[in-house]
This record gives sequence, structure tokens and C-alpha cells, in this order.
Amino acid sequence: MRIEKFNAAGLREFLDSEQYRDMPLVPVSEHRAESWLNNPRLKPDDIILYIGFEENNMIAYRGILPDRHRDIRFGWFSGNWVRPDLRRRGLASKLFEEAWKDWGHQLMYTNYAPESKAVYDKSSRFELYNERPGIRYYQRSSSAVLLGNRSTMYKRSRPLLKLADGVINTVQDLRILIKKDHIKDLIFEESDKPDLEAIDFLEKSQAGGFSIRSHEDFDWITSYPWVLQTHEMDDRYFFSSVSPRFRNICVKIRNAQNDMRGFIWLVQNGEKMSIPYVTLGKEAEPAASRIINYYMQTGRISYMTTYQSTLIEFFKPGPMLGTRNMIQNYFCTRDLIKQLPDLKSVQFQDGDGDVVFV
Repeated sequence: MRIEKFNAAGLREFLDSEQYRDMPLVPVSEHRAESWLNNPRLKPDDIILYIGFEENNMIAYRGILPDRHRDIRFGWFSGNWVRPDLRRRGLASKLFEEAWKDWGHQLMYTNYAPESKAVYDKSSRFELYNERPGIRYYQRSSSAVLLGNRSTMYKRSRPLLKLADGVINTVQDLRILIKKDHIKDLIFEESDKPDLEAIDFLEKSQAGGFSIRSHEDFDWITSYPWVLQTHEMDDRYFFSSVSPRFRNICVKIRNAQNDMRGFIWLVQNGEKMSIPYVTLGKEAEPAASRIINYYMQTGRISYMTTYQSTLIEFFKPGPMLGTRNMIQNYFCTRDLIKQLPDLKSVQFQDGDGDVVFV
């Protein structure tokens, strides 16, 4: 396997090439690549994409997202793919070894597929840095979407699953309609990106996450999304790149004196919702609970996942079909973990790493 490496300049040249335009499968979508290139934490010499070729055919690739914690630079593994008929032949491990050398052993990963974790476990070079328990709240049934592509059996059963979803959701929508909260009495402001006041509130609350995001970082995240709202599918790229519904909902919560007392960033991606950033004063917690329910209900969200422990403690969900316990693990190399602070002095957010984009 021939391995080609791309820094910022190399990736730009690759995106503009006939080679990229003519590839039946691509290692990165155009809009995700633009996001990589506009990452304020990217340095010119950072290697951010590794591609394995057999003759002129791409057979594997790996992406890296540059980041830092205070003055400690590292890269997040972000997207790892091997052609299905060539898996279990060590190709992913060869790309990993190149990234290991180029990034000086300064690597982290989360939000991983089991196959990727197997590569990292095999290397014996990573340790668990943080384990965050969470909860997934199921508001509407979506078994046809969640199970429909898992196996041939589920694919054949998809019409029946859709029928079952329809019956369940008819009853569930009626329950939601009866108990729906219109939040007209609350004082809050909605926007599609966090403004300076919201970011200042996050910083003062030390809620910028492990990566300690700044205004420049948040502007990059909202200006260069990895998922675009469209019904046109991109069959050339394996990972998430489009969604029929995608939007950021940034909410500032105020008290009667118009003082800001809370901030919630919700992301609606298709039928699912996440909360990458949240920080709340005690008095804002009841309003936050109602606001989350409101956007779940009006957005017809099937499920919402959060690992924010404080939010889980006070959140009073509306009518739900059920819940499921979840775990978000963060691993880093043994060399990097020696440089990072004790977890007691770090406040993780669900948007840390590349998770805020997907």
C-alpha cells in the first residue's frame, strides 16, 4: 500500500485536482475539507489526511483534527475507513503508525467505531482518560431508521418497522400534544450561533469544554459545518455529510431583570438531537428543562442524547417512550495523558473533539 499524506496546502491542491473530482469514493467531503482547512487550531505543517492507495485506487484513509488543551497540542482521530474487501489486513494499522509518528504520539479519540477501537487497543498505546455516563431519551419511535440497515433481516422487515413506528407515534404525538409546553412565559433568545455575550458567559462559567473553545472556534464550527441540510445524498463519502434537517439552536435564558442566567446549544440532525454546550445558573434550570422539551416536541425529535451530568440531574422530560444509559469514553496516548491535568480541573462538554460537528 502506498501512503500519501496531506497538510493544508496539499489538501487544497488535492480538492482542486481532477483526481479528486473523478474518484468513485472520496476520503473527505468538500465541505468537511473546507472546515478542516479553516480550523483556527490548524498549523501549516500538520498532517490532517492519510490516504492508502493500491496502484491508483484508494483503499483506506484516516483523518486528523488538530486541537489543543491550553498550550498542549494534539490531534483527534476523525474518520477511519478501509475498503470492505480488504479489512483485517492491517491497512488501518499502517495508517495509524504514520499518524503516530507525524503527531509525536499526541493523539486522542472518542465517538469511535468498534473496528477503529480494535486497532488502537492492539497498539497498546492508549489509556482511558475520561468516562462520561449519559442518557438517551426516546421521544418518538424510529426503528425503521435505527434498525433498517443493520442486517438483511432488518432490511426485509423495514416496511413492517415503518408501520409499527407510525402506530406508536400516532399515540405518542397525542400524548405530547396534551402535555405540550409552549414556553410563552419564559424570557429567552434564540439564534443559529452563539454571540459574544453567550461565549463570554461560557468562558466565565469555565464551560468551554476540554478544548476551551473561544469565539473564533465557535464561529468556525457554525460557519463550516460537516453536515449540510439537503435531501441530496453524497454517495461518494462514507461518513455523515448531509441531512434532511440540520440546524443549530442557541438559546440564552434570562431572568426578569434581563440578566443572562443560562445558555444551551442544541443541534438537530435529522431525527436526533444533541446538546454540545450548556451552562446554567441554578435559577435557569427549570426553564432549560422546558426549553429542551419544547424544541424536542416542535422538532419531532426521535431521541436526544446528553452526557452533561448537571443537566441529567435536573432535566424533567416530557412524554417519553423510554430511556437508555449511554457512555462516552475519551482515550489518549500514554505520552499525552502524562501532560494533561487531573479530571477534577477539567470540565468536558458533549461538543469536545469532532462530536460538535456530527
